[in-house]
Amino acid sequence: MSATREAVESIITTVPGFRSRWEAFLNQWGDEDTPWYLAMGDLASYVVESYEDGHVAELRALFNAVETALVSADESLKELVSIGFIEDLQNVASHHAAGAGVFRHWRGVTSLVVWDKIEADMRKVAEWTARQKPRWWHFWRRRQAVDYESALSAVENPELRRMIEQMSRKPH
Repeated sequence: MSATREAVESIITTVPGFRSRWEAFLNQWGDEDTPWYLAMGDLASYVVESYEDGHVAELRALFNAVETALVSADESLKELVSIGFIEDLQNVASHHAAGAGVFRHWRGVTSLVVWDKIEADMRKVAEWTARQKPRWWHFWRRRQAVDYESALSAVENPELRRMIEQMSRKPH
C-alpha cells in the first residue's frame, strides 16, 4: 500500500510556490505508478532553495502539514514524509551553507523525533563507513577521500544536481 495522491496533495498545497514543479511532476508521470518519493525530494530541494532566497513565509504551514502527516494513522504516509521529505531535506541542506539546523524552529514534536532519529542513523552509517577497510582484492587501489563540493560543483545540470543532493549527504 502506498500513500495516496490526496494525502500527498494535503502537504503540497501548503506550499503554493512549489505548485509549478508539482504540476510538472504530475504531467511527467501521468497515470503511471507515481513515485511519491521523488516528489518529496523535489519538495525538499524547493524548501532549501526557498530558504536561501529568503522566501520562508510558506514554511510554517508546510511543517505543520508534515507534522500532521507524521501523527496520522497512515503508515505509508508517515514513511514517505520521514524518508522522502525529512531525510532528503537533511541531505539537500547538508550541501548548502545554511545547513539543516535552520529548519529546526519550524518542526513539531513528532518531526523533531523523526529528524533526530534520522540524524542518529546517518551518524551510525558514517561511523561504520569510516571503520571499513578495503577488501584484500583492493590492494592496488588507494582509498582517496572524495571532495564532495568540487564534485558537486562540476555538475552543470541543475536537475541532476538536485537529485544528487537528495541522495547524498555531505560529510561533516
